[in-house]
Amino acid sequence: MTRNNEYWDSDNVALDGATWFMIDDAMTAYQLFDQGGLHSTAPPADMAEQLIADGEVDLYDQAGTYFYRFLVTEEPFQNKKIRQAFAKAVNRESIVDNVIKQNQEPASAFVSNGFTEPSGEDFRATGGDYFEMDVEEARTLLEEGMAEEGYEELPPVTLSYSSGSNDHQRIAETLQQMYKENLDVDVELEVVESSVFLDRQRGLEMQMSRSSFIADYADPINFLESFITDSSMNRTGWSNEEYDRLIEESRMEGDEESRFELLHEAESILLDEMPFFPLYFYNQPVLENDSVSGVVRHPVGYIELKWADLEQ
Repeated sequence: MTRNNEYWDSDNVALDGATWFMIDDAMTAYQLFDQGGLHSTAPPADMAEQLIADGEVDLYDQAGTYFYRFLVTEEPFQNKKIRQAFAKAVNRESIVDNVIKQNQEPASAFVSNGFTEPSGEDFRATGGDYFEMDVEEARTLLEEGMAEEGYEELPPVTLSYSSGSNDHQRIAETLQQMYKENLDVDVELEVVESSVFLDRQRGLEMQMSRSSFIADYADPINFLESFITDSSMNRTGWSNEEYDRLIEESRMEGDEESRFELLHEAESILLDEMPFFPLYFYNQPVLENDSVSGVVRHPVGYIELKWADLEQ
């Protein structure tokens, strides 16, 4: 990127430009940062815990959720109880603390923190948690779901994740281990090239697949409208008339308190039906050279460099 001298407020822009490096491997990026070749990057997962403890990392809010989708049109995830069992068998705190290690918050809902209601409370604080890890309940739900479907054995389950990120692989391997230990279910892992992963997911070709959502604007409906029937973001085959109705009514509702009530009701249906399960809410852990100042990082993911500067 280069400076635009025709910009209306060009006199208040300090940088002459910015260079972005597309580096898939976090450790490679960190080494380049440590050698002075980058002014800013994200910490590698293996080092994040120590770097955060050492005060080397700045943590910024980010409105987003890491989650796994179920394909509800195919066995065995057409059954709600089986979906719930797979969600409740996962120790999300352990994944955050021992796999990602970047101070994320385990998620028990879909909409992240950071959206203020008319009352002044945070949407997430008002809605609360919708589920928690409960291995005994997960086993019971799995047994009940299998009985409802007439399964003597659970059909094979394949968990798919995209290439290009060690975190995706580590999370998938951790889930595989948890399902074996907590449900006695053998899950096969499939790594899919990132260039075709989204096409396959949109085509409803993956039984259980990793996903993420980063908000585009600061309103809970941005999350929740992703799972209406005709949304390109749905990618689960799930459809619920009541859910669709609530989202549509919220779009037409002029009273903000009533609108937020509709959104809470919709989220409760979504987390009961569970066409996906959340793992954690994102944050933005950033390594930044001491010479850098003035970078603005918004919770919805945008980075503003207008006020950024470098000490020479």
